[in-house]
Parts: sequence; C-alpha cells; structure tokens
Amino acid sequence: MIAESFGSVEKDPGPALSIIIPTFLRERVLWDTVADLRHQLRFDDELILIDQNRQPLRIPDSLADTRIRLARLSIASLTRARNLGISLAKHDCMVFLDDDIIPNPDLLAQFRLVATDHPGEILTGLVDQDDKPEDVPSPGTVDLHSGEIRTNFSRPVTGEVPFFPGGLALIPKSALPKQPWFCPSFRGASQGEEIDFALRARAQGKKIWALPAIRIFHLKAVEGGCRSPEFQRSFFLDSVFNQALFYGRNGKLSGFPRFLKRLKGFVEYHSRYPERNGHAPGLVLFALGRLAHGFAVGFLGRIGRM
Repeated sequence: MIAESFGSVEKDPGPALSIIIPTFLRERVLWDTVADLRHQLRFDDELILIDQNRQPLRIPDSLADTRIRLARLSIASLTRARNLGISLAKHDCMVFLDDDIIPNPDLLAQFRLVATDHPGEILTGLVDQDDKPEDVPSPGTVDLHSGEIRTNFSRPVTGEVPFFPGGLALIPKSALPKQPWFCPSFRGASQGEEIDFALRARAQGKKIWALPAIRIFHLKAVEGGCRSPEFQRSFFLDSVFNQALFYGRNGKLSGFPRFLKRLKGFVEYHSRYPERNGHAPGLVLFALGRLAHGFAVGFLGRIGRM
C-alpha cells in the first residue's frame, strides 16, 4: 500500500539516483531546472543532461558540480536521448525528467522512499500545469482498436496505473523492457512512445505506481523542445507517422478500419491549414505516405517481438 505522503525527509534514505534530462534549444530554462534539482542531489547521485542542441552546451560556472555531466546527441530525438541516458547511467534507479519543470523541493527524496517500498517497479506522480485537460480520465486511456491515446497525469490516482509520463518517471534498469527501450523509430515529439514502453514493460510483468506526492510543475516552455520551429514544421507529418507506428506495434488488427477512420479525420482537419503546418498543398499525399511508412515500421516491430 502506498502512503499518500511521506512528509519532510531529513536523512533522505533510499537508493542513489541517475537523473536523465534530454534537452533541445531550452538553455535558459534548463539551467533553472538544473539549479532546482542540484539542491536535492545526494553525494552519490548523478545528473545526466543529454544535449541535442546545434552548438554544444556548456555548464555555467555557477552550476559546476562533479555530479552533473553532459552527453551529446548529434540528431534531436527524444527517444534516442532517453536511450543514451540509460546506457550512461551508473545507478539502477533512473529518474527521467523534462528540461522545463519546477520540481517539488522533496521530489528526489519522494522518489527514493517509494522506490524503497517498491523495488524494481516503475514510479510516477503528479504533473501540474495550467492547461490540464479536465475531461480526460486519470491517468489516461488508450484504445487499441482505434489507436487513440488520451493522457492526463494532472490528477493521478494513488496506486497501480497503466502508463506514465516520460517527463516524470523513475525506471529501474530491472524494469526495462527488452531493447529497444524507448523505440527510436518514433519521430519529433514522439507521441505514444511512453505508452509503447509501458505496454511492453507490463507485458513482461512490471508494475507502474503513481503517488501524487511525487510532483512537478511543468512550465511547458514556449521555446525549444517540441515547440521549436524545427519540430513544429514537421509536427503534423510526424504525428501521422507516430500514430501509425504506435498502432502497427500495439493496436488490435481487428480495429484497423476504426484506426483509419480516426486518422482520416485527423488528416482532414490539419490539411485545411497547410500554411500553419508549413507544408505544400500536397499535404494529404505526404500524410498517406507517412501513414503507410509508420504502420509498416510498427508492424515489423510487432513481428520482431513475437
């Protein structure tokens, strides 16, 4: 049974942590996030920043710390950045966070304490943000007949949950599904990659626990990350590809007509605004190509897991 809150933690018991933060074009807000987390680091923790910027980052002198290190990834990819962090992590307990957050002052302490009670299990918590979708069930739903994914981690229940947000999770190495850990085929903002990870982990008997005391405020920075011009220009086509990829890997094949109908509505809506998406008038044709490509890649991945 998970306690609702552990209160203040003075001695901060529990395992050492490897904190992994992928970052892309968010240098200003990144260092604020790192400064907040640095105060919570224990002597044996490490904070790994996966730098996907065009020009290599440099840790400011004010944050110089042997526990904080940078790793470079030449191509911006959220899933590949997370996988690189996993390969570099020294500790079993890996904490995945976004680069634009305000962590609760006891975030890492809460992670340690819950990890002590639930060794080898995936942990998550509450993602607070101003635009939380109140109509989405907590912690989220996925329809494997239509491929629709709806998530809301703003009001998580206490206890076992089916999914987790990639920007607030503790994943022990023993809870990793077989490689690829986070599927590197997902593109751009990688819609669905955390659900794909969770489905594979749960299929191998791993459990995911949520505790609202594990809490961050997500700033949803208007610059960088998935809101950078590079990602926004390709957002629509990447979304079509990612949805088809997710369905090909995980969806129920009997629901394929429902999937096509849902995605048809998505494509029609976005094709009305080609100037907003930054694409040529042949947007629908491009989308059909991405749909076929994504489904093929996903279905081959499904076959490889059988």
